[in-house]
Amino acid sequence: MYRFDLEKAIGTWRHALYQRRAFNADDLDELEQHLRDHVEAQLADGSTPEGAYRAALARLGTPGDLIPEYQKVQFGRSKRKASLQTFIVTEIQMFSNYLKIALRTLKRHKGFTFINLGGLAVGLAACLLIGLYVQDELAFDDHFADSERIYRLGSGTGWPYGRILREEFPEVESLTYLRGWPSYAIKHNQEYLFETMYYADEAFFDIFSYDFRAGNPETALQVPYSVVLSEELAERLYGEAEVLGQEIILGDTLLFTVTGVVDVPRRSHLQFDFLVSMATMRARSPEGFDQQMANGWLNLNMVNYLRLKEGVEADAFREKIRDLPMQRAGDFLTNFGSNYTLKLEPLEHVYLSGGSDGGSINYSAGGNMLGPQSDISYVYLLSAVGLFLLLIAAINFVNLSTARSVDRAKEVGVRKAVGSNRGALVRQFLLESMLMSVVAVALAVVLAVVALPYFNDLAARAYTRADFFSVPVLLILLALTVGIGVLAGLYPALALSRFKPVEVLKGRFAAGKRGGRLRQGLVVFQYVVSGVLIVATLVVISQLRFMQGKELGFAAEQVLVLDARQAPGADRWQRGETLRQVLVDHSGVQHASAMWAVPGRTGWRGQLSFPEGWPQGQSIGLEYIGTDHHFAEALGLNFVAGRSFDPAFATDASEAVIINEAAVEAVGWDSPAAAIGKQFTSPGSGKPNGVVIGVVEDFHQHGLQETIQPIMYGVRAGTGLYALRIDPTQASAVLAHIEQRWGDFFGTYPYSTFFLDQDFARQYAEEQRLLRIFATFAGLTVLIACLGLFGLAAFTVSQRTKEIGVRKVLGATGPQIVLLLSKDFLKLILVAAVVAVPVAYVAMSRWLETFAYRTDLGAAVFLVSSLLLLLIAFTTVSWQALKAARMIPAKSLRYE
Repeated sequence: MYRFDLEKAIGTWRHALYQRRAFNADDLDELEQHLRDHVEAQLADGSTPEGAYRAALARLGTPGDLIPEYQKVQFGRSKRKASLQTFIVTEIQMFSNYLKIALRTLKRHKGFTFINLGGLAVGLAACLLIGLYVQDELAFDDHFADSERIYRLGSGTGWPYGRILREEFPEVESLTYLRGWPSYAIKHNQEYLFETMYYADEAFFDIFSYDFRAGNPETALQVPYSVVLSEELAERLYGEAEVLGQEIILGDTLLFTVTGVVDVPRRSHLQFDFLVSMATMRARSPEGFDQQMANGWLNLNMVNYLRLKEGVEADAFREKIRDLPMQRAGDFLTNFGSNYTLKLEPLEHVYLSGGSDGGSINYSAGGNMLGPQSDISYVYLLSAVGLFLLLIAAINFVNLSTARSVDRAKEVGVRKAVGSNRGALVRQFLLESMLMSVVAVALAVVLAVVALPYFNDLAARAYTRADFFSVPVLLILLALTVGIGVLAGLYPALALSRFKPVEVLKGRFAAGKRGGRLRQGLVVFQYVVSGVLIVATLVVISQLRFMQGKELGFAAEQVLVLDARQAPGADRWQRGETLRQVLVDHSGVQHASAMWAVPGRTGWRGQLSFPEGWPQGQSIGLEYIGTDHHFAEALGLNFVAGRSFDPAFATDASEAVIINEAAVEAVGWDSPAAAIGKQFTSPGSGKPNGVVIGVVEDFHQHGLQETIQPIMYGVRAGTGLYALRIDPTQASAVLAHIEQRWGDFFGTYPYSTFFLDQDFARQYAEEQRLLRIFATFAGLTVLIACLGLFGLAAFTVSQRTKEIGVRKVLGATGPQIVLLLSKDFLKLILVAAVVAVPVAYVAMSRWLETFAYRTDLGAAVFLVSSLLLLLIAFTTVSWQALKAARMIPAKSLRYE
């Protein structure tokens, strides 16, 4: 039966022109493009392929008509052969020709184009958002001049060490002091504002190069009672008015003068609303200040930053100062059981904690007390996820492009037979890839903008659309466009252009096994990544449920906490105690207690204490929490030995301490009962004559990321958190009662409340965030992988259409056809699942090791993830298989 072949006809026409020897390859490409444009126009008007071809030939002219016209043009070209302008025009024409062919090819294969564009766009959008986050994280603090020479002496140091380094170590170019306590409220227009405040000495703006909007950085913090405001706070307080010289009231009665206004960048671990001169602290207590500067070796509440001179080796200097505390105050520190050392942390590591720099220090192991803190592991994690998504999207492109090489083999064969060289073919296919990349990047930007609110929530950021047009992001976009276009299109271009014309045109061409194995390997890789992310998601879910469901050892439900730590006045303790008594008298309040730290909050960690029976000078570090007499009842703690504090015993307030079972074990006493009556002094906590009167059952003061540590409780004034165990049926009445009675004692000072169980759960925010990251990107990875698998399945079905028709004629059933077409793909997914299991096991085992209390990593999670992976793959492939199985055999046998 006669069947017109349009591609064969065009090839024959081109070959006829080639044999005339009047046209070169580039001109043949241009003429073929004109012919194809005419054919496309005729087809759009409803002509048959044969009719469209003949009408296009008639319009273009016979070879005899074309040769004279070409010779005229050729003569003109020869006269301007050396002309740069002609060269440029020719190149533009060639590019235009390639572009038209590329657009036609993409338009002709709409399904392939949609799958590739969809996969690339989703992968690039995710990579773009991740790149925005990573670039933002790595940019913290790099705006400071000489940031590479700025270091921090740990997260908190004793007072004398900065002075010694400044005065006696020539390697130090400059050094500054910061401190966050005591803090003052701002009294403005009869209202109180509680803003972030730090003390800073006069060298602060020498170390840190802030942009001053008003004032002189050299003198802004020199004198007592001077204050530097952030630009945002200055605008809130004074609007457009002149700020310098304004008087501001801090702490109800203290009068300060505004000496500067600075812009506080968001990308900094130092976040403050105003700075008070350190000279103020000295002016208010000269003797105490000087005493601490001379002998406050263990008063670890100063933060020192220093800038080293150019050429100073940081590692050598770190070793030089490491043992400075023991060298200068060894006897004093030994008496307190301390072996204190100085740490030198690069500025760039203060914000990004949680890893090793490859040398002798860890990233900000002490944390950051002066602003935000992130984790370098999240930067690594998101970077890896972004890279994998990009790889998977590129793999889809390579897979589908190489798979389609059979479809384009005849086209390549004809082109090479009529004179196209390999370079021209490579440029053509690379242009198609680059065009796809450009369109995909444009779609990716749109997707990224749409997904930006969700990503902001996921990454705890506030990015805007304008962030996509910053120079770093634009460079990332350019790199992605070129990189994806070249790398994803290079292999298909080289593979397609290697076809031998004779083999193709004689019908003896067959796809190589090596290309098939490559595609199979890439599919396996895609689903290995998908399987690992699915396992990770399930493990994080399991660990979160374990932590949220584990018995904490105290009664967290229905405990309302009143935060009164910012209440004013020296008599805050007395007024707060009276307030507690008034609140507990309410029928909806069962117990009420004042304490420094409720479960989920941190007390005084690292307090050196001396248990009875230990050698002289040997101490134990524990967490000390000041409280009142009623804390055990309010928290529902259980005593395993001894008793709670009792107002009837006068010595309980001055001497008595209560410890937990972990402290008994750490000390080495035989039992909780044996600890009762033992001396357990803690001078830094205000218990120089401490005596154990009770031992409480171990409970989780902190999240399950860490083991239960030794804790000591003692009655101490000055607490600011009030734990109220309430009747849940009267919660609203209790809140209204608190608001009313608060005003009686503290006037218009603001307060806040929170429920203890909800506040405790916030410690798992990072795990919740990690779960959302894994779930989101696991879904995207599976989606992109499924798009690729869907495309490969469609290609496989198209290649085996006649085979399917023959099998159906011979009696094959629909399920048999589906199984036939699906089994090869399912084998690959099964291999991917087998590979993913050990990889996921190792990765998630290491992650679970970061928790002191963790769920079991059983076989069920791997079995479920493997079955889920197989189900997803089978659903994707079977869609195409079912379409093929339902095809009428007669149509299958006529399929070309």
